[in-house]
Formats: sequence, structure tokens, C-alpha cells
Amino acid sequence: MATTAKPEVFTRKASGLVRVMSPYSAFVYNILTMGLIFPWTYLWAPGALPGGQVVWGILLAMLIEIPIAYVYVWLSTALPRSGGDYVFQSRVFGGGVAFTVVFSGFVIWILQWVALSGWLVSYLGFAPLFLGLGATTGNAALSGLGVWFTTSTGIVIVSILNAALSMWLLVSGFKNYVRFQHVMWWGTLLAFATIFVVLFTTPASEFVSRLNAFAVASGGVENFYQTAVDAVKAAGIDLNPPFSLMATLLVAPIAWTSLQWATYSSQQNGEIKDARSFKSQVFIMVGSLVATGLLLALLAVGIQRVAGSEFSYVAGAGYWSLIAEANINGFNLWPPIIAVALAASPLVVLIIGLGYLLNGFQIVCNCYIGMTRVLVAMSLDRLLPEWFSKVDEKRHTPVNAHLAYFLASIPVILAYNLVPGWVGLTLGVTFGCGYVFVITCISGALLPYRAKELYESSPGAQYKLGNLPMITVLGVLGGILGIIMVLAFLFAPQLGVLGNWNFENFPSGVWAQIIAFALPVISAVIYFIMKNNQKSKGINVDYAFKEIPPE
Repeated sequence: MATTAKPEVFTRKASGLVRVMSPYSAFVYNILTMGLIFPWTYLWAPGALPGGQVVWGILLAMLIEIPIAYVYVWLSTALPRSGGDYVFQSRVFGGGVAFTVVFSGFVIWILQWVALSGWLVSYLGFAPLFLGLGATTGNAALSGLGVWFTTSTGIVIVSILNAALSMWLLVSGFKNYVRFQHVMWWGTLLAFATIFVVLFTTPASEFVSRLNAFAVASGGVENFYQTAVDAVKAAGIDLNPPFSLMATLLVAPIAWTSLQWATYSSQQNGEIKDARSFKSQVFIMVGSLVATGLLLALLAVGIQRVAGSEFSYVAGAGYWSLIAEANINGFNLWPPIIAVALAASPLVVLIIGLGYLLNGFQIVCNCYIGMTRVLVAMSLDRLLPEWFSKVDEKRHTPVNAHLAYFLASIPVILAYNLVPGWVGLTLGVTFGCGYVFVITCISGALLPYRAKELYESSPGAQYKLGNLPMITVLGVLGGILGIIMVLAFLFAPQLGVLGNWNFENFPSGVWAQIIAFALPVISAVIYFIMKNNQKSKGINVDYAFKEIPPE
């Protein structure tokens, strides 16, 4: 009998990536990616949402993310390959939806987080380190250096060096990153534990006096706290607002900007040992989510205990309402600065500063790791040039993809720090990535019906609620909750992604709306160009979406 040759759907039969990350390392990776150092919930929420309870908002965000995380567990065990969301969506919806959604919502938007990582390293790592050392040792030059790290020039230099160092580490081999991650993990944990000790052991009665002493030593005014309180009150801000249920609910989307990354390890599933194990994936994703959510909530409890709610609103006003008197020498009162001020110890300053530097550096690493794996997966499916999927045979790392993403990040770093208003696009990452998570949840809900054989061969197929697959139930629930989070950012004035961005010479929000809606259009155009280009060569890329990508 005559047989028809099956077309070669992928650019090659093996990805070239190897499984060098243990489930424990992936668990740690997700915690570091969620960012124990991300501070904005503690300033943004009190500043924008008076009467909201930060602790309850963080816990609510954690509960909202749990069904979403479980959907990723099911999908990861069914498709334990690198490329994460793109692979999940393309095997359910096809390449057009997956490429458009993931390329616009992840690949492009996350470049903004590469720039944010440099800001974190400079502003929350080096600046507190030298500002604290200057204050505790009486060295004005060190304090001045700390202030320099908050300037645009300082942040740009640090950001580019930060990105270049990350690329060098990752290009040297993923196993080298996994080894260095242990250093970042224990350094971050030590810093976080030190902050806890300071916040939970410092007498609340000494808070104001210690903060005032730190302000003077850092070049600020005497009697700083009362001066800040007076300025905030003069601006018409209530420092003792009544409890607000709506404000508390709206704290959750802010906390979700961190906790939504509990599933990010799925981007490198093809490099995680035992990635097909349901138990391992629950530990990696749901376990890391709960651990991080509880730690962030405890940090809010510690701040409330030692500083009180009045201080939270003062600090929030310095950040949200731009009241200069509520900042120390132009520096917002982030949690690490509070701990440094209260401890007044060079050793504490070093521990906290180094911990924040390490976690800040990990952020740019995870941006590169996740997005280069997505680029490789897209290239294997022939939706990007084959050049992107080249993997070094010795180091087992996608060198070309790393180089491309590093070069793409440089103009974003410059714009982030030099273009007025560009920093406001940071909120857009939550909007862009939010719709990626929603579509992935929907693809999970439809997996048993649109990719039946794939689902039935997965470890999670045994779990059902009545006659409904659990992944369908959780996919619908997670999709609804994700939509609520995204809509909150779009329509709540205190969170307004579209309404609050403001570039020079443009009406408020116009640039944001152009960017937010142009990116999916641009991504769709790239998809159709690549698909038609392959078609002209006699290759139908749709065949790839019917199969599991090469390991």
C-alpha cells in the first residue's frame, strides 16, 4: 500500500534544552520571581486606597491566584515542555491566538520588567545600602552615593550592567544560573528575615525617634515625622480614614502584580526534572504561591505593628500624592528603608542591601529565562526565524534568543528612565500579562475537549468534579477571577492602567491606549507574515499545533 509521508512540522527533532532544575529549585525560582522585595503594595495601597486593609488584600490576592495556579499545574503535567503559556494556548486554540496573545502580553510587555529590575537593583538595592551605611557611619559621601543611585543616570547605568551580567550568566549555561540561584535565595531569605526581626522587635514607642534620627543622618530635616504629618494633612489627606470594604478589595489587584507570577516556572518546564509529576507541580506553583502570600502578609503586619496606620498613610502620600515632605531626601519610605532606619546598624544595612540586590538581579534573570524559552518554542513551531531556537550544544542554552532579548531591552531601559511618564507603563505589564493568564485558564478549561487525547494521557485526567474534569472547573473559575483583576486595572481610578499614564504633549492615557491595543495587532500581523512565509515554502505550520513540541 502506498503511504503518505508525514510532514516535518518542527525545525528539529529535539529542543536542545536539558532538565537541570529540580522541583525545589523551581519552587524557589517562583518565590524569587514573585518578588519578596516588591514594595509597592505597602505604599501604593495606602496612598491610593484609604481605608483599605493591606493584609486582607494580600491574602485575598493569594486566594484568587490559587485556582489559576492549579490550572497551570494541570497544563504543565500534560505538556511538560518549555514555552509555557504559548505551548498551552497553541495546542488548544492554535497558533494565531497563542502567538498574538503571548507575544504581545509577555514577550513585549516583559521588556518593561527588565527595565524595572534595574530600577529595583539601583533604587531598592544600592540606594538603601549606601544611604544606610552613610547614616550609620556618619559618612556623608556614602549617603550622597546612595542618592545618586536614585537618579536617572545612576539607574540607567545600573540597569544596563544588570541586564548584561544576567545575559552573561544565562548564556554560560542554565545549570550555572541554578547554582547561583541558591546564593540569591539564601541572601534574599536572610534579608527578609532580618527585616522581620527588626519590625517585630523594635518597640513601637521608639519608631518616630529612630526614624527622625535616620532622616537627619541621611540629609533630611529635623523632626521629620511631624513635618511629614503636617504636610500630608495640609494636602487634605485623612490619616485616620474609616474601614472601606471596596478599598480592601482593590488592594488585591495590587498584590496580584506580584502573586500572579506563581506559575512562571512553566515557561521552562522542559528544563525541570519530574515536570510531569502532578505532586511536584503543585509544590512548585501552589506551594510557592502560598509561601509568598503569607510572607508578604506578615510583612504588612510587621509594618503595622511598629509604625501604625498613620505612618502607612504618610508614606503612601509621599509615593502616591508626591508630597516631598513625606520622603527622606527624595527617597520613598519603602519597607527596607524602614528596617534600616530602625536598626541603625551597618551589619543590618549590609544584610538587607545585599538581599535586595540579589532578588533584584534575579528579576532580570527570570525575564530572560522565561521569554527566551517562549521565543525558542515559537521558533520550533516555525513562527519565528530558526535563528531564535538555536541552542548551544555544549551549554544547552539559547544564546541567540538571549542576545536578541538583551538588545531589545536597552531602548526600553533608556525610555523607562529618560522619557517622562514612561515609568507609568509598568502597570501595563499587569494588564498585558493578565490577559495571557486569562486565556491560558480558558485553554485549560477547554483542554479535555479540544485536545482530548493529550488530556487523557496526562496525570491530572483522573481528577473530576462529578462528570466535569477539575481542570475545566478551575479553568472557568480562574478565568473569571483573572478577568476581574484585569478589569480592575482598566476601570478602577486608583489602579487605572489606561487612564493614569501620561506622556508629555499627549492627553492623559492616549499613548497608553495606543500601546495597549496596538501590541496585539502588531503581534497578529507578525504571525500572519510568518505563517504565509512558511506556506510559500510548502510548510503548513498548523500541523505543529496538533503535536507535543520536541523535548
